[in-house]
Order: sequence, then C-alpha cells, then structure tokens
Amino acid sequence: MLKILLMEDDPDFVKVAVEVLTSADHQVVSCASAREALELLDEQQFDLLITDIIIRKDMEPVADGGLLLISRLRGPVARHLDEWKRKMPIIAISGAIHNRGMSHLLEISRNLGADITMAKPTNMDELLQNVRVLTRK
Repeated sequence: MLKILLMEDDPDFVKVAVEVLTSADHQVVSCASAREALELLDEQQFDLLITDIIIRKDMEPVADGGLLLISRLRGPVARHLDEWKRKMPIIAISGAIHNRGMSHLLEISRNLGADITMAKPTNMDELLQNVRVLTRK
C-alpha cells in the first residue's frame, strides 16, 4: 500500500482518482493548493505526489499550483528538505494543454522535475500503471 498525496482542485477528478487509487489498496490524502500540500508534507510522509499543474480559483489560474509545488520539491530551495521529499516520485497532470498557449506546461513540469506528465482527461488505468512504474509496487 502506498500513501499518495493528490493535489487537485477539480472535485470530480478527486472523487474518481481517490476511488481508483483506494480500490488499488492505496491511501490517498487530497488537497487543493500547493500551500496545503506543503503543509501536509511537513506533517506526514508520502510515497508519491500526483499534482494538477494549474489550480484555478473563480475560474482563473492562480500561482498556487503544481508548478510551484514541483519547484519547491525539486528546485534549489529543496536542498533543505528531507531526502524522502526530494526523491518522492511526482506525476503532474493538466487539462490546460488543450488551451491555446498552455501546451508547454507539461514540458515545463518535466523540466522542473516531474517524473511523469499526463494530460486530462486522464485515463485512470494509465494513471495506475504510472503509479506502479514509479513506485515499483
């Protein structure tokens, strides 16, 4: 069993992802912002992070999204973090790639340190396979 942190602002996606991941015997803790995710990472240890790249508030993208979270875990400021946080596998997901001018976000998240990137709508069987590949479980 893995303990997975899911940062996602779409309640429908959260519901489906939690159902799929828990049915595969994983424990899932969800949150809706990078700030909340960082707080949870200070309180608990996780085996994997699944993060939406763009978080929206009132239909507008906000800076408190997955790109910020990935950069905090993999960028220069991460050297003070516990080793498990720096090495925790990251899956970055985004529906923004379908928006004009936003298709580069998956590449940016890979460059920041995401291990795997996926587009929305997300195939949940593919998500489970990626979880297995990254964690070898």
